[in-house]
Amino acid sequence: MDSEMKFKYSAIVIAFLSAKSAVANEVTELELTKVKTDKEIASEVAGKELELKQVNDLKGALNVVAGVSVGNSTRYGQKTYLRGVEEHSANITIDGVRQDGQLFHHSGNQVVDTSMFKAVSVELGATSVLSGYGANTGAISYQTKDPTDLLAANEAFAGSTSIGMDSATEFKQFNFSVYGRVNQQFSLLAMLTANQSGDIKTPNADPIVNKHSELKSGLVKAVYDIDSAQKLTLNIQSVEDGGNRAFSGEKPGMSELEKEELYNGHNRDTYSMVYINDSIDPLIDLYVNVYLNEKSMNREQSTGKNEVRDAKGQWQVDGTIFYPERDYFYKTTGLDIRNTSHINGLAWTYGIESFKSEQRIEAAALQKTTKANGDVTTRDMSVNNGPNARLMSAYVQTEFGVGGVTFIPGVRYDSYKLGGVYDLSFNEFSPKFTAAWQASRDLNLRLGYGKIFKGPGLPEVLMINNTISQADNVEAEKGAHLEFDINYDLSNILGLQSAAAYANVYQFTIDDSFHPTKNTSLANGRFDMKNNGVEAGFRFNHQQLSGYINYSYNDGERDYNEYKTDDLYSGSHEVNVGLTYQASDEWVFGWYNTLVSNVSLSDTYVNRQGELVSDPIEKVGYGVANIWLSFEPKAVAGLRVNLAVDNVFDKAYQNHKSFGMYWGNAEYNDNEVGRNIKAAVSYNF
Repeated sequence: MDSEMKFKYSAIVIAFLSAKSAVANEVTELELTKVKTDKEIASEVAGKELELKQVNDLKGALNVVAGVSVGNSTRYGQKTYLRGVEEHSANITIDGVRQDGQLFHHSGNQVVDTSMFKAVSVELGATSVLSGYGANTGAISYQTKDPTDLLAANEAFAGSTSIGMDSATEFKQFNFSVYGRVNQQFSLLAMLTANQSGDIKTPNADPIVNKHSELKSGLVKAVYDIDSAQKLTLNIQSVEDGGNRAFSGEKPGMSELEKEELYNGHNRDTYSMVYINDSIDPLIDLYVNVYLNEKSMNREQSTGKNEVRDAKGQWQVDGTIFYPERDYFYKTTGLDIRNTSHINGLAWTYGIESFKSEQRIEAAALQKTTKANGDVTTRDMSVNNGPNARLMSAYVQTEFGVGGVTFIPGVRYDSYKLGGVYDLSFNEFSPKFTAAWQASRDLNLRLGYGKIFKGPGLPEVLMINNTISQADNVEAEKGAHLEFDINYDLSNILGLQSAAAYANVYQFTIDDSFHPTKNTSLANGRFDMKNNGVEAGFRFNHQQLSGYINYSYNDGERDYNEYKTDDLYSGSHEVNVGLTYQASDEWVFGWYNTLVSNVSLSDTYVNRQGELVSDPIEKVGYGVANIWLSFEPKAVAGLRVNLAVDNVFDKAYQNHKSFGMYWGNAEYNDNEVGRNIKAAVSYNF
């Protein structure tokens, strides 16, 4: 066994031994991340936890979930990775509304306001038809707050307001919410949030001054309880995150401005109507979601250098170029219908999933290029009949037991078509299967298999134009996922109120892996991916103390036919540890820590001269500690004061999924945010 494998399995042992050591100190849980055992490998982070830790971005929401990483410290540049693969290979939803599509390759793909969230759940793996279309590596589901969740049983009207700030990013936030019952059946929620961030302080460097941000968001939700079984929810969301700032959010920032940055902003508008019928009729457990989601990006007009590549691939300046103000849009309209029927002792879940995605660009004027020799050309940047994609899917899954084993077989049928400037169609049956054996009262073993399928997604919106065309060899992503999971309830053995350990070992392949960046032909840079890994963890809750520890590692390889290379997002051993202490009804304290190993990889590629070369990639490991506390004085009902310190020891480090560290170039990257003191005050009335 090589040293890498020895380290991997030693880390699992260390994780479990550390967890048992913590249990010996009688630690309990208030931390709300948990592992579900009812279907997929899943974790859930509650909105209350996000508030206590004063989370205001994706990294804060997901950084304690084993197998999930968020790269880049700037909110509008953050990208999410599931088991080492970027989120384009997962199904991302907000209240069941799809969030796919890339606007720009140097910015994030999710426009979110975490103060809206009631819960964030993550499903890892591809062994359930219920995870949705394109869930090659899993699914992330964001759920926003609901008036019926916030109101007490006897309350007709209530609300909350909060303010917050921090020291390292000049962050300031104001939030105001009201919610109430018009009558016994009809309830409403309205939420407004405004925040801004300024200069970013990082260890061992001058502050970053060109990544300022202003966010404005609104959430309106109306819930009508038709009767005790039926509910209708209207959901309207709007988020805008913009500023005079660097356009490439994930690239290194500047410590001095030569001139004022131009405005760019990212927006999301979401509208959905959800009908639920949780009937006592064994044939009806119905969910229907009709939605429209539009993400957009705005760029201010500008004039700059006309840069072109010469015959040697070097950038040269040839005159000037004028860009008008322009907006880039990715719109998705969709319908999900799902029902569960109990027939002859079997539970059958079946449904359809359908959506249409469309891209367009709206420019206020023509692009104008003036070359050094005086030649002038113009181009219409507006794209009205751009690329579009349509999906029609159907699926069915059942569940039955034989002896002590529960079997959950299912199959999806996906019909995926590309239109507009493209003309392609793909159709595929994808069987999936899980077998769960309750080996004892406390021990559960699960084996899962899933066939992977996802049609080529639409390209990055920034790069579409009126002359693009598809390649001849466009393929859908296909592959297979295999996973073995162990879940052990240790509460009886350890004498704790709750205690559970788990371990997951998995392997998956994705052939013809597709990435949308600059890929208007839909065939550039395809490769076959093989990825295997392991996750393990322990969580516990006893009296006033709680805690968790988890570990994750994945090893990836890319096959380009002519050569193979390490997947540069793989190779990191990561351990997350956290404790929470409920000192009294008024005081709660928390601590959590992230430890990441050094990484040594090899990047093999064909250079511009056509030569096959291999470069060593080194990523430096790090450890980051964070603490927080919450105070809710009994003397002032509804008041809560939160304090937190992220990166307590002002550690200079770089996340392994961030931009420069992707290929091990620490010089072409920013350090993460340094010691950050955060404070927030909220009042419920």
